[in-house]
Amino acid sequence: MNFKKILSDFGSYIFIGLTLLGFLIIYAGFGGRSKRNVVGETNFYFIGIGLLLIIPFIVWTIKNKLKSKQIQDDKTADIQRLISFGEKITINLDDLQIQSNSYKQEISVGHGTQQRNEYVDVNHNVILLEVPYKNELIKYKLNINMDSTKLRMHFAIKEKTELYVDQENPNNNYLDLRFLEN
Repeated sequence: MNFKKILSDFGSYIFIGLTLLGFLIIYAGFGGRSKRNVVGETNFYFIGIGLLLIIPFIVWTIKNKLKSKQIQDDKTADIQRLISFGEKITINLDDLQIQSNSYKQEISVGHGTQQRNEYVDVNHNVILLEVPYKNELIKYKLNINMDSTKLRMHFAIKEKTELYVDQENPNNNYLDLRFLEN
């Protein structure tokens, strides 16, 4: 086994353990129930130590949120750049190939004596598109979770949309299906 992987897993376990320990110490500091501690008695030293132990968790959470937002902003900027500077190819939505797989899935809801089974509609549609572009064939595949009848109705109403292609890298493309979000 890889030594780096072992250290990474060990560090993750320590991180999780210290975070849980921090929450437990904060709980005890606010007067958590015990034989010696009267309920409602606050120990600010315990609260401070607990907060120090969960600060890495808070920093990690904020860092991940910011990184996720940055990735989303970069993705949106790339799409806007493609729309502004990419080559626009009009796509007839009647020509799209839609492969649908809709079914009902049984899931368990609740727990104990309140547990019951419910059926949930699952709609899995795959849109396949092949567009000739400068002696190449751009293959576009998109998964959409929407009722297939509703999807076909949206396509019938809209009739046409655009595929934006980066002129230098045809694999970098964007099919404008924002009308499905309404």
